[in-house]
Amino acid sequence: MEPSCTKSFLEQDKEIIAPLYGKSDIEFVKGKGSYLFDKEGTPYLDFVAGIAVNALGHQNQGIKEAVLNQMDKFNHISNLYVNMPQVELGKKLLQITKFDKAFFCNSGTEANEGAIKFARKYFDRKGEGNRQKIITFVNSFHGRTFAALSATGQPALRQGFGSMPGDFVHVAWNDCEALKKEVDNNTCAIMLESLAAEGGVMTLSSEMVSTVNSLQKEFGVLVIVDEVQAGTGRLGTFLGFEKYGLKPDLVTLAKGIGGGLPLGAVLLREFIADQLKPGDHGTTFGGNPIACAAGLSVVNQIMGGILENVKTRSAQLKEGLSELVSKYGFLKEVRGEGLILGIAIDEAVPVANIINAARKEKLMVLSAKGNVLRMLPALTLSEAEAAEGLTKLDAALSNI
Repeated sequence: MEPSCTKSFLEQDKEIIAPLYGKSDIEFVKGKGSYLFDKEGTPYLDFVAGIAVNALGHQNQGIKEAVLNQMDKFNHISNLYVNMPQVELGKKLLQITKFDKAFFCNSGTEANEGAIKFARKYFDRKGEGNRQKIITFVNSFHGRTFAALSATGQPALRQGFGSMPGDFVHVAWNDCEALKKEVDNNTCAIMLESLAAEGGVMTLSSEMVSTVNSLQKEFGVLVIVDEVQAGTGRLGTFLGFEKYGLKPDLVTLAKGIGGGLPLGAVLLREFIADQLKPGDHGTTFGGNPIACAAGLSVVNQIMGGILENVKTRSAQLKEGLSELVSKYGFLKEVRGEGLILGIAIDEAVPVANIINAARKEKLMVLSAKGNVLRMLPALTLSEAEAAEGLTKLDAALSNI
């Protein structure tokens, strides 16, 4: 169907695009730094960042130069040949994280699918094919392809899609006793986010970290840490688990690692990689040279001093958000770490109302499960921009 030029852009979208998203009625035409601009040139402060994708904001010069430089060479050659941008990014990631091998893909759900397959293949090759069970957590979010969706602790997302891959068990977040009851000699892995952003901006307790580490040692289960949203500097450490003391065997990355381009990765230990063979897994576009060139620029910039900015801006925002919680009775508590921050809201005030009110103040924010307002600004957020965001949010809340 050809859309009519007399119809609004939102009407045209509804005619052409499958109805899988609830979309805002704002037509953005440009982004710069921490701002998005509509067709009238009105700036909106962007505390969504493409859902934690635009780690360095919009139109980052380093990313632009890396992409253009690689496009002058080739856009794609497949994984049948050595891809040096992929090798260089992998080398940098392994140097920073102390993992041993990297696998590149296109997205977070693909990274999580890969980690699940690698974990099960590892035990199968060792002659322990009975170890299939993977334990994840209620309200977790690991993706929308079938195995990643089975791992996701939100049953409503699975409804209507028929049978799912089996041997996934979900326990309550930070429920150490429930986790202990599920882990045994048939357990393949414990899979968890270093911070459950979609699930309600939930942080890990020190007791849960100790429990996971203890079960890993006692039963030899693998630990998979999903860093898709919380990794790549967003918590003020390059990988989120560093804040908590987890000891993962596999880590998944996506979103911010590509700086706006589709890129995902699995980082794994040598003993797991040693059990993998050519043909066990693969991808046509994964580790695309342009995406990896962008990713290397992202990583280099983050390690060049941005982590300190994340910590400073996080403290500034937490203080301001705490003041708002004291000011407005329908706000319950501040949650999160680094630049994944949230406010739990009384159920009598739907979070959608606050998102809409903030949009009227030219501030873009989003929700998380459990009636939580979520904020994911660029890691390059300035002191003035953080203050502006707090002022705009205060104005929005005053209108609720």
